Amino acid sequence: MGVLDSKIILITGGSIGIGFEIAQKCASAGAKVIIAARDKVNLENALEKLNKISDKEHQMYSIDVGNYNEVNAFSEWCSNKFGVIHGLVNCAGVYGPIGKTYQVDMGKFTEAIRINFLGTVYMCHAFIPLLKSTSRKKIVNYSGGGAATPFPFYSAYATSKIATVRFTENLSMEISEEGFDVNCIAPGFVITRLHQDTLKAGPEFTSKAFFENTKKQIESGGIPPEKAVDLTIFLLSSESDGITGKFISAPWDPWQDKEFQGRLRVDKDFATIRRIDDKIFFKKG
Repeated sequence: MGVLDSKIILITGGSIGIGFEIAQKCASAGAKVIIAARDKVNLENALEKLNKISDKEHQMYSIDVGNYNEVNAFSEWCSNKFGVIHGLVNCAGVYGPIGKTYQVDMGKFTEAIRINFLGTVYMCHAFIPLLKSTSRKKIVNYSGGGAATPFPFYSAYATSKIATVRFTENLSMEISEEGFDVNCIAPGFVITRLHQDTLKAGPEFTSKAFFENTKKQIESGGIPPEKAVDLTIFLLSSESDGITGKFISAPWDPWQDKEFQGRLRVDKDFATIRRIDDKIFFKKG
């Protein structure tokens, strides 16, 4: 039996990239998977591959997560078809406009916020009532560049991702007593279609250092997506029960270590976004 046996897991952005890698691992771990994304061709190709992994009758749904009416209709569809889901992974995302904030297209800036941040909020709002479990109910959100450090020239993306972290922390506190674990993952520099946007923009619209680093990372293969995938499976499983409200780096945090997991459970400030200087803002004396 897999760690997600008999579970129904919903994954946005599940047709390509990290989202699809997560979908495949969930299927291998025994789950029935629902993948959601905008592109129907990518969805159909992904679903065909999932159905070769297991015979759980995996499902696909075409949706713009940044449109609440579509999200609400999706929730009703899932309610009618399945009744419940056991885990939600919010992985859909775009880079948005690249360049100095005062020079970029504000329409594209708004769209990035709508998809990356509001899309996550909308999915949580619409699907929390459908999340049921005999143990803890699981939500895994995806953050990214700009959440832990500044990410100039990518302000729409960075702002949406740090907002997702704070939303994750707030939501975890709001629904913890209802049996939810809500966490956020930083996957690291995984090579996805997003980085092609940097190459297309060129060094004149971003920092030369980041442009060159992007080329170097692509050439070297970047961070293996398996690191983020394995952390996602852990956070969806009962092995992570009691870990909630955390912002965890897939490549850099030793999340598989039992002592680290214990600290995640008991230290409310650990692995969170806080302005904390040794628990105080000034030196005594």
